[in-house]
Amino acid sequence: MRKLFGLFRVKPGERLPAAFILLLIVAVNVLFIHRMSPFFQQVGFGPYWNAFCHEFHLSGYDPLTYKAVTEWDLVWNVFRHPLLAWFVGPLYWLNEGLQALVGVNCVQYVVAVLLGACSFYSFIFFFRILHELLQLGRRESMLLSALFFSMAYVMLSVIVPDHFTPSMMLLLLTFYVSGRCMQQGRELRWWQSLLLFVLTAGVTLSNGIKTFLSGLFVNGRRFFRPKYLLLAVLLPAALMWSFAQWEYKTYVHPREVAREALRVQKEKEREAFVASLSPEQRRVVEQKQERRKVILARQAAKTGKPMKNAGFLKWTDTTTPRWQTTYENLFGESIQFHQQHFLGDTLVGRPVFVAYDWVWSYVVEGVLMLLFLMGVWFGRKSRLLWLLLACFGFDMTIHMVLGFGINEIFIMSPLFLFVIPIAMGYLLLACRGSMRKAVQAVVGLLALYLFIYNMWLLGSFLLTPVQTVF
Repeated sequence: MRKLFGLFRVKPGERLPAAFILLLIVAVNVLFIHRMSPFFQQVGFGPYWNAFCHEFHLSGYDPLTYKAVTEWDLVWNVFRHPLLAWFVGPLYWLNEGLQALVGVNCVQYVVAVLLGACSFYSFIFFFRILHELLQLGRRESMLLSALFFSMAYVMLSVIVPDHFTPSMMLLLLTFYVSGRCMQQGRELRWWQSLLLFVLTAGVTLSNGIKTFLSGLFVNGRRFFRPKYLLLAVLLPAALMWSFAQWEYKTYVHPREVAREALRVQKEKEREAFVASLSPEQRRVVEQKQERRKVILARQAAKTGKPMKNAGFLKWTDTTTPRWQTTYENLFGESIQFHQQHFLGDTLVGRPVFVAYDWVWSYVVEGVLMLLFLMGVWFGRKSRLLWLLLACFGFDMTIHMVLGFGINEIFIMSPLFLFVIPIAMGYLLLACRGSMRKAVQAVVGLLALYLFIYNMWLLGSFLLTPVQTVF
């Protein structure tokens, strides 16, 4: 246990960069809390949750963490996030106590502490991967860490009340622990894999695959030993899936049945009401229905055509263009915000593809991709890099091949963007003399540009007051 808690102790050599990132995290969270505070002047959300969601604009992210911490419930899909609601349960009780003391909903402050801690330790674990595992100097580790946190949706994740920031921290912890095992020639023990799986898969089920991949790359053939395979892979996976099914049958399915019955009842009442109207009034109602159908058709066009409209396959997408997704969203919006439709929701008003106002933005994207590919080449003999690339490949299979969430792939980017600057670390290791200084300068300029550009847009948004106050 001492070693486990020791992972979260900030080491002397980390304190200076940690202080800078902590100041940034606090600053943007203070601005976000101030901007959204008009919505939290009473206890709970009451009847205005839908109105709050309408005014909440942070790209395609959902404020479900606010909902769970204010009025605890299984607000996430239990098959994709089986333990997430239970993980935030203690925050609900904390918020309940604070509400009783001060008389207003303190969820913003409670969630900000969670996001701040996860963002802070994401930085710490990322810095350690570079400095301790790749054995880069502190200066180069700070440069690449600055580049990572200057990327648009990593920067945005610091304030997003969703599950992506905790997921990012837990994945970086998993890769750091796995890298240390590789470095020291140790196995990833079954109980370590089990613990990491419960944490990563409990928050987002697909991230559990990355824990299994970590065990495979660290342990090699020993991964398939009966004891490890049973206790670290098969048993926890079966238990997690069984628990998700129990959640669905106990909590979710009864509500779905009740909602369907209510929908049928309302549909009958609506039909009876329309039948009682005059022909002119009926035409007005029909026109409204047609406009609603047009809106739904536009949303359906943005989500693409699924492989099959059933089960998990209904979340796939076979028609959204992959190449345009790659340069506008995957390596575009994820790293550099688009100025047009800033933080717009694809399912509301933002087009699936938005072009940059400046050609320079595509030049920056091209330079980043070139450095990334060069880093992959020079780090091709590193097991740690192959682990990261395998996890990146898993994400790309889900999003770019199957099309899950492809129309808003950038909101998932905190879960895989770290592979880019880590790969650049291997490029730095391969360079010597003036060439290494040149790469350092390019990385530094990229980090500075992205920080100024992205923070200018994000800061302008945070300093703009919301329009609706309840």
